[in-house]
Amino acid sequence: MLGEQTLPGIGTFRLPISRNNLLLMLVAFTEIGMGVETYLAHLISGDVKPMEAIPVFFGPIAGLILLLAMFLRIRQGNTLVTTLIVMGVAGASVAVGVIGSAFHWARAVPPPGLGAQRLDFDWLVFAPPVAGPLAFAGVGILAIIAVLEDTKPETGTLTLPGVLTFKTPLPQTRQFLWLVAFGLYAATLSAFLDHGRTEFENIFVWIPVVFGLFGSVVTTLMAVYHHHTKADYFIFFWVMVGMILMGILGLGLHVNADLPEGPSGGVNLERFVRGAPVMAPMLFAIMGAFGIITMIGAETVDQENSGEETVDQSSSASQTTS
Repeated sequence: MLGEQTLPGIGTFRLPISRNNLLLMLVAFTEIGMGVETYLAHLISGDVKPMEAIPVFFGPIAGLILLLAMFLRIRQGNTLVTTLIVMGVAGASVAVGVIGSAFHWARAVPPPGLGAQRLDFDWLVFAPPVAGPLAFAGVGILAIIAVLEDTKPETGTLTLPGVLTFKTPLPQTRQFLWLVAFGLYAATLSAFLDHGRTEFENIFVWIPVVFGLFGSVVTTLMAVYHHHTKADYFIFFWVMVGMILMGILGLGLHVNADLPEGPSGGVNLERFVRGAPVMAPMLFAIMGAFGIITMIGAETVDQENSGEETVDQSSSASQTTS
């Protein structure tokens, strides 16, 4: 047991594992979920082609390997072997995401036979989701950062256990915040492009676009500022809760849209494959969960000022005694 952990502006609680290991466990489950989502998305063409099968198989395999590594890290500590395993899987996830995004962009660019026709909105809307595969890259980068030990919090000093210690331009918490912000921007862009196929006829399809952009901007501001107060984290916490609720609501709406005649009409698997992507809204929920976990143990200006006041009071007391 690690004892009490703090969510700034929210309260304290007991957590059996460290913040970074908790992030890595969420990365593992996210990899498995992305594999399933990719499988459903690639079934639209009727069958999964060999190249399309790479992320389908990679996601679950990567997730299971990460879960095994997490089990060993919790039992044996942050050993060099488990660290290298996590970094290897995370690096492969980044490669899968970047290559997949390149393939999707190639499908979004007009073919050479169309002459000088430029890339327009319709090409992006009806092409494979150009930002979708980058989810693999995003969680891979997050895992690489999370596997490093935050040797001196808020200084940017990170340690690769048993190998080296180095200094980075940003503290680890702000690095996580930047990744969460980019993840929310990607989720918002995907929602905008996916819902563009409906020509935004229903006003409700603007909800993830508007509130997703709001959550992205809030997270960006948290990542930009060097110092945070408990009030900052209090607001950030509830914004992330909002992202989680929006993802769950989106999941329910997409499932309902894929049912032939509402909940009483039974299930048509073809509609789930070719209709509203069932698991896509959960990217907002996943990013919200990452954001909340990032808060655990984060330093605040309030704590620093409290520490300085304690030192000053102790110094004054000693002078009075003398």
